[in-house]
Amino acid sequence: MRRGGVLILLIGLILIVGAIALFLFLQPGATGGLIGGQAPTSALPTEVPEVEVVRARVDISANTVISDGLTLLEVITIPQTEFDPDQNLSSISEVEGKLTTRAFRANEIIVRLALTEPGLSQQLPTAEPNRPRDKAYPFVVNNLSGVADTITQGDFVDVVATFTVTRRQSYPTGFTPGDATAGTQPELIRELTEVQLNTTKTIVQRAQVVRIVRPAVSAEATPEDGAAPAESGSLPQVDESGQPIDPAAAEAGATSGTITQGAWTLILAVNDQEVELMEFALAANARMVLVLRGAGDTAFEPTIGVTLDQLVSEFGLPLPRPLPPRVFSEQEAFTPEPTRTAAPTRVP
Repeated sequence: MRRGGVLILLIGLILIVGAIALFLFLQPGATGGLIGGQAPTSALPTEVPEVEVVRARVDISANTVISDGLTLLEVITIPQTEFDPDQNLSSISEVEGKLTTRAFRANEIIVRLALTEPGLSQQLPTAEPNRPRDKAYPFVVNNLSGVADTITQGDFVDVVATFTVTRRQSYPTGFTPGDATAGTQPELIRELTEVQLNTTKTIVQRAQVVRIVRPAVSAEATPEDGAAPAESGSLPQVDESGQPIDPAAAEAGATSGTITQGAWTLILAVNDQEVELMEFALAANARMVLVLRGAGDTAFEPTIGVTLDQLVSEFGLPLPRPLPPRVFSEQEAFTPEPTRTAAPTRVP
């Protein structure tokens, strides 16, 4: 009995100590079952940050220039782990102005691989109502014909051409006496001359400038010995002071269609009829200049053109009467006058 009682007491003591240890282990602040330790805290999962990405708002077909990003695109957020910096884009401005090489469905993320820079054909404006779509036409200008290089891409211009027209006229200068014995009558003598007349007309209106191509400036392009550079057929011929000169007085060996210093090329959006008008003006050596339109000016202005006759009849241009010629006597013509000596300088 003595041994059994001791065993029972020992087992009870072990149970009491185990209960106390379990109680202390489950208390807050206990760590690893040690008294005075801290309870283990459960680690929360790390939140993945989100980033913005551009996707299609509506269906976008292939070969489409993204000109209106707010209508075609939208920005959403995705987890950063799903964002590919080599393919995904974060802002609409990175996509605007690009050309799609494949179609995108609505809510599909835009990828960089399917975008490229648009060519000139994609930059041409769409067709207007009751008018064929415009084509690209190169036009060479300089500081006179190109509005002093103040035209920028997207501007609208008019083209004014001045033609030189040759007219033949027969002017009576006298009579040949008739021969009464031979029965011939006096015959009127006429002088046949050619007169150069000018006529000006606006041949193209509201042509949009879709691109401006300027030549690279190099020392080799500078003309030697002050010689004037070769001018294109669309450029007005000018002298050293910048004043237009007669095309007939230009050098016969001057080449046309070349880009020289002080000249640049404008790509105009015009239809076939307007191209024909400008090509005819170039072939006729007409002087063509551009007229820059103001922002928002879409009016078509009908004009009647200008000739000297219309200036007189329609616009009231006064014509001076011709002065009678000065008749020199034989003495003035054949008798030399003595050389005049300069008078001494007068002191005021």
